[in-house]
Amino acid sequence: MQTAKTNKFIMTQSLQRRAFTLVELMVAIGIILVLVGILLPALGRVSTKARATSTQSTMNEFAKACDNFYLQFGYYPGIIPENVLAATVNPAISGTENALLHLMGGAIRSDDPIYTGDTGTVLNFGNATTGLMSIKVTLINIGKGPRVEGRQYESFFTPKDAQMKIAPGQIVNGAVEAIGDPAALPDLVDAWGQPIGYVRAAKTTGLLSGIVSDNPQFYFEPLVPYFRSTALGEMSLDQNATSVFGSATGTAAQHREFLAQLIRHPAMGSFTTLTDAKTGTPRGKYFLFSPGADGIYFAKIGDGPTPVTTFVFTSVEARRPDVVTSYNDIVVSGGG
Repeated sequence: MQTAKTNKFIMTQSLQRRAFTLVELMVAIGIILVLVGILLPALGRVSTKARATSTQSTMNEFAKACDNFYLQFGYYPGIIPENVLAATVNPAISGTENALLHLMGGAIRSDDPIYTGDTGTVLNFGNATTGLMSIKVTLINIGKGPRVEGRQYESFFTPKDAQMKIAPGQIVNGAVEAIGDPAALPDLVDAWGQPIGYVRAAKTTGLLSGIVSDNPQFYFEPLVPYFRSTALGEMSLDQNATSVFGSATGTAAQHREFLAQLIRHPAMGSFTTLTDAKTGTPRGKYFLFSPGADGIYFAKIGDGPTPVTTFVFTSVEARRPDVVTSYNDIVVSGGG
């Protein structure tokens, strides 16, 4: 018969056999840390891919709304004509907001018969050359459907809550739009909370990109409120300092030339100087731009065809036919 002392000894030995030594604990912790180190980057890539897919879906839904608008009226959405918006000094809206107001409602143009009797915040556009135009914006009417050519229509675009919100930091009226500004308009945003830029063709012939006096197909100005922001969107990033389109990089002419290269059909190949891009053919009649995972529109460092050094407009990389696909930015084109 075992005594109580013998039983206690056997139990103590059993407990000692089940316990881990310090070395075993260190080895187990090391294995866990290695696994975490392997899995975290993979999880990050999965998350980034999921957000990119979600953003692509948002952009495709918006593009479909633009196409439906075109089928109805014969032109792509933008309540203010592109040349008038481009000629406006420090416009109060971006190209994307211009399109959203035409797709979803919330604004009445000055040539609408009911404009005079309507209420809302007045925004003015244009100059003596292009002609002056105004809209009255009523935020609570966004989503109730637009008035187009004097008639009321149902909304062409019904986004999910996560797809449309006010993106702070954009440049409007020459200043940074403050958080909580009661006049701020909602933006189409990507899965990282950054606004999606939109430009449409003002005409079908001529230079791809230029200023009002050039009478080009596409204008850069509708993108300026986003591309020149110093603290844009939920990521609050300085586009003006980090984007190839920022005022600290290149000249205004080079910005327009590089925009032409981004929207130029890649089948046209490379060319001698970046200026030649403006004589090409576009891949579509409108374009949508998401800055992608890094939150910066066409970053000049760590992105694009020159991932290590600062991007240079005069370099051969700026003239590559596949220049768009070399960035992590997401670009959607439509309209043929």
